[in-house]
Amino acid sequence: MNDDKVGRASVSIKTITVVLLMVAVAVVGGFFAGYIVGQSSPATNTNTGLTFVDDYDRIVTLKNGFAKRVISIAPTPTEILFAIGAGDLVIAVDEYSDYPPEAASLPKVGNAFSLDTELIISMKPDLVICSDLVPSGIEAIENNGIPYMIVAARTVEDALHSIELVGYVTNHSAEASALVASLEARMHAITNLTLAPNVAHPKVYLEYDCYESNYYTFGPGSFGNDLIRLAGGTNIGECLLSEYPAVDDEFVIGANPEIIVYCTNPWTSVTNETFKNRSGWGDIEAVKNGNIFPIETNLVVRYGPRLIDGLEELARIIHPELFP
Repeated sequence: MNDDKVGRASVSIKTITVVLLMVAVAVVGGFFAGYIVGQSSPATNTNTGLTFVDDYDRIVTLKNGFAKRVISIAPTPTEILFAIGAGDLVIAVDEYSDYPPEAASLPKVGNAFSLDTELIISMKPDLVICSDLVPSGIEAIENNGIPYMIVAARTVEDALHSIELVGYVTNHSAEASALVASLEARMHAITNLTLAPNVAHPKVYLEYDCYESNYYTFGPGSFGNDLIRLAGGTNIGECLLSEYPAVDDEFVIGANPEIIVYCTNPWTSVTNETFKNRSGWGDIEAVKNGNIFPIETNLVVRYGPRLIDGLEELARIIHPELFP
């Protein structure tokens, strides 16, 4: 699903680490505990360049300082950039970046599966941002002196860190921090209810895509798994071996979820009736009790500024009694 198309490689995500590249100082391990030692905020002297660590633990250097010409090749960073007020820095986006509406009018540079590297290089961006579905043509861009950074998240906390990082590299730290504070406040208002003692955690099956008899759900270590947990549910896919596994009828029937949530996609025609008509699914508690609910795909697969919208909708589905 675009970046966000899930089917991603495992990522090891650490707390956001940002450093300024100093003229007389090489990058050393001690700098990677946060901002430069002794500073309460990052320096802004862009003449010295900027070095930071992205969500794939890659060291990225912007030789001219804060990014001023950005190409986003995934929907999540596109949404982040516009949400923190850095939309005017974006000179192009990928074909899947459909939100906010302002992004639709920008030049398109292909997508993660078919990237127009020549166009990107000709536009001379000082930074390209992608998601953890890293395009195969990204090396050609880097070989032409254009740095790229990866934003990736396995948890809501990771996603908030990514927003802070994108804010920093675009010189929008204040706006990013304000957005994160607002999202955290909303999240805590939800989890104070859903994760309270004595609140039940019903079994949930969240299907983000399907193809014939293969159904795709969220496994352990995935962003969707964390959303289900925070919303007060128990993900039946948490026992599986991959982050975005395919499952079959036998698995879902055996797990017997109490709630079924499915993503609405423009490329599928899944409805509540789809689940009722699947062989053997009539015995599942969620189907017997009519607990089948649609949810907008992008609210649970894009780990950007709308992530709390997705969390709130999931929480209302799983615990309607807590949100009258």
